[in-house]
Amino acid sequence: MKKLYSLIGSLAAVLAIASCTKEAAVETAPKASKNLVDVTVEASVPETRVTLDGASPLWTKGDQIGIFTEDLVLCPPFTANAGGSKSTTFSGQKPEYSVLATAFFPYDASASFSKSGVCLTLPRKQSGTAASGVMVGTGNQQDGFVFQNVCSLVRMTLPASLDIRRVELIRSDRVAGPFTVDTGSFSVTSTAPSTYLDSRAEINGTSALSGEYILAVLPSTSKKLEMALTNGAGKVAFVNTTFKTGNAYAAGRIKNLGTFPTSLTFYDAALVADPTNTQL
Repeated sequence: MKKLYSLIGSLAAVLAIASCTKEAAVETAPKASKNLVDVTVEASVPETRVTLDGASPLWTKGDQIGIFTEDLVLCPPFTANAGGSKSTTFSGQKPEYSVLATAFFPYDASASFSKSGVCLTLPRKQSGTAASGVMVGTGNQQDGFVFQNVCSLVRMTLPASLDIRRVELIRSDRVAGPFTVDTGSFSVTSTAPSTYLDSRAEINGTSALSGEYILAVLPSTSKKLEMALTNGAGKVAFVNTTFKTGNAYAAGRIKNLGTFPTSLTFYDAALVADPTNTQL
């Protein structure tokens, strides 16, 4: 765990946005609409997943996954029949005589395919749990689907005394929004941010955030950690550090920041990436 340092003053200007390869044009996947048959599949998660029970990734009863057929038809959502384990059954429907091929979590009716792979979206505003992370699985109806977490998870503990109401993680590249997963290598590609909001992910609370929280972010080679924590009075504390070793934002990994220090100093300031009319 890397030690966090609070900034005295405002954050340094966000680095220039790196250019990314433009994603291939999206092919809208047809939706299953008739001749549906009931089917049950097994789904397992050897990687970090929805809830954390020590080091064990677990499904939750009621979780919903999406499954594409080989001819790119998106089936209605499949629902977990039980929770509390790494592997469980999901029940749903598929077009008659179709072959199930690619699965993803959580279910998103807007998911589609491009020439590069399955096109999904990581929300910017998140719940603070690993359920915000996106997984992709390959397999078939007979053998089941094995999922991989294609996001990076950043875990932190917030003391109640800080009275934090919003946590934002900021990078110079895309942090959230649309991205594409190659279903062969599970590699992730995305376009450069189109607005400053694409370069961050956040958690919000109407009352003080207290305890353990997780932010899901898109994988990156960045070694910078920049965060803004807003308290109940609307003041902001900044965290800025550089990870000296390892890949902090590797897909399928948890980066544990530990407990934020109660000595953080809050200022009447705004993120330098924000438009002038949003600054405090």
